[in-house]
Amino acid sequence: MTRTSLEQLAKAPRWPNEQTLALGGQVRGNALRNWGVHVRRRFGASAPDRVRELVGLGTDVMPDEPTKKHWLPIHAQIRMVQVIVDEYLDGDAMRFDNVFEDTTGGAEKVLVMAGRMAGPGMVLRMAGNYHQSVCDVGKCTPIVNGGSATLDFQGAAVFNNPTWRFAQALAMKAMFATLKKPLDAIEGEGGQDAFKIHMRWR
Repeated sequence: MTRTSLEQLAKAPRWPNEQTLALGGQVRGNALRNWGVHVRRRFGASAPDRVRELVGLGTDVMPDEPTKKHWLPIHAQIRMVQVIVDEYLDGDAMRFDNVFEDTTGGAEKVLVMAGRMAGPGMVLRMAGNYHQSVCDVGKCTPIVNGGSATLDFQGAAVFNNPTWRFAQALAMKAMFATLKKPLDAIEGEGGQDAFKIHMRWR
């Protein structure tokens, strides 16, 4: 399989909205990382409502600060990324990682501190359990070897979606930045109902 850079993933043609909206599966609210708080801070008080309008969901389904108790259709996460990129980032998907700066809560900050001490491998080994806790379709298998790792997503149609693929790879880049660990390479590798994220670090 051909590996694809993060920049190439960012430029991959999107699916038509109807195809994205037809995806099965749900994502837990905490995976959206208090999205509304950060969007309001970056783009103004009306921004969360504008994003919801274009995503097509109300505050009852997509509150500004969704929690573990909320389950959203999996397309909401994909459309949220697309709407923010289009409406507020001049179509530049690579700027999306700056939207969610300093999003870690108390428990996550403990994990970040542990990751800085033990290295990113420790955090990446938890990726399978994390995926299972926030997404009800497919599975993620982490393969960690010293200064390299692969996250192997298998068994769900959403793993084919170009925006979903980009967002997951970008999240890994952001994680390394949070851990203050130099990332030498990050690449994606697509398959049928599958996606792999390959990483190398120092």
